[in-house]
Amino acid sequence: MDKQTPDFWAIEDRHLLERWPKTPDGQPQPAAKLAIQWELDSMADITLSLLEGCGIPAFKSGSLGKVLGGFASQGVEIWVPANRLEEAQALLESPAEPPDQE
Repeated sequence: MDKQTPDFWAIEDRHLLERWPKTPDGQPQPAAKLAIQWELDSMADITLSLLEGCGIPAFKSGSLGKVLGGFASQGVEIWVPANRLEEAQALLESPAEPPDQE
């Protein structure tokens, strides 16, 4: 498991902490890095939407190499709760289902 990013609660989504799973003593579960993805094609935002839609809280951090246009040219890190990491990895690795053919 990768190290926890130190400031991930201070990000865009103010309600992330409410959705994030807690340990038995009420503390937030540690975060684990799921992937590094490019922002130029909005893949990071699509991944976040997919994970959240499947009930896995997630956030992006890093915005490595921010450029003037507002995108991270070198990618961003996607983080999920450590206890949901395997589930999130399996979700991203599963093939998309083809639409029903009529």
